[in-house]
Amino acid sequence: MVLHLRTQVCRFCLATAAVLALGAVATAQTEDNLRQPYKGFSWGYCTYYAAQVFDRFAVAEGGIDWRGDGGQWLCAAQEKGWQISTNPRDARIGAIIVWQNAGRGHVAIVDDVYEDGILISEMNWRVNSDGEASGGFNRISQSFLPFSTNLDRGVRRRYWFAGYIFPEKMVIARPKPSDGVPPSTTETVSRPRTLSATRPVLPRRED
Repeated sequence: MVLHLRTQVCRFCLATAAVLALGAVATAQTEDNLRQPYKGFSWGYCTYYAAQVFDRFAVAEGGIDWRGDGGQWLCAAQEKGWQISTNPRDARIGAIIVWQNAGRGHVAIVDDVYEDGILISEMNWRVNSDGEASGGFNRISQSFLPFSTNLDRGVRRRYWFAGYIFPEKMVIARPKPSDGVPPSTTETVSRPRTLSATRPVLPRRED
């Protein structure tokens, strides 16, 4: 009788745990399906993903404080005082990479930097550099982009590399009065690139 009672109690505990687990999954799924924009950037698009990841790197600066489509981000960020570069080889981990085209453009995040190129992650880009359709709307995918291609991309329409936005703002220089330099002068604080010795092989996704 005691053994039977213990068995029933164990079954009840397991059933309760299963229900709670399913409830947690359902709650997470519901939250994901709310499809709320992030800082005004619509759910599921490249800007939505890039803004959230960039803000983790730029938390000391308060995060993204500009608006617009992806192709407008480079100029918009520069106007807000963020450090930028138009040299493909100036890549840094955590930087936003911007492409422009005849439409809205595209943005992604630099995940890693190598001697021959960069590893990026992005949302709403269907075909990665290996030709796999692993991405798409509200889906995150990774690609390796070699410097030899100048980081330009092409799917249906050409997307040309515009530049990087770094997660640091310009530093206002405060020259001495004897320097004869106007107080508004700014200087860009540059950090060396972080290079990884070997490039990883991207895992293939099973859809």
